[in-house]
Amino acid sequence: MFILLVVGLVGIGVAVALLVPLKVLGAAEPPKPVSATVVETGSCGQGTDTVEWDADGGKKQAKLDGCGHREGETVEIVTTGGDMVSSAASVPAGPPVAHRLTALLLCLAALAGGFYAFLFRYAPLRAPAVLPLPAPRRAE
Repeated sequence: MFILLVVGLVGIGVAVALLVPLKVLGAAEPPKPVSATVVETGSCGQGTDTVEWDADGGKKQAKLDGCGHREGETVEIVTTGGDMVSSAASVPAGPPVAHRLTALLLCLAALAGGFYAFLFRYAPLRAPAVLPLPAPRRAE
């Protein structure tokens, strides 16, 4: 009975550790979107538009990793610190849940396999490997 308690508690602990929000674990905040205005459009063959936004009391310009916007159009961008900015819609908000769910299922499968090995090794009732054949009947 003790082993079931241990396996259950470990499974719950792994589930909590993998599914808790990363903000609680001290992960960095995702970049916040900023409103920018398109000041120069580039053809989609070049692949970049130029945008301008307010940053720290001044105007900044950078190339937008995208094309097809009209001049004067307002877009949401995410600054990465370089010469290129990205559209806020194209940046993921956080790590994919599928990776954490995969890790959770892998841990639970390992726990289940370990428990099965424990049961196989320390089974209380073992059947003989070869069952004896029934005695032949005598013809009367």
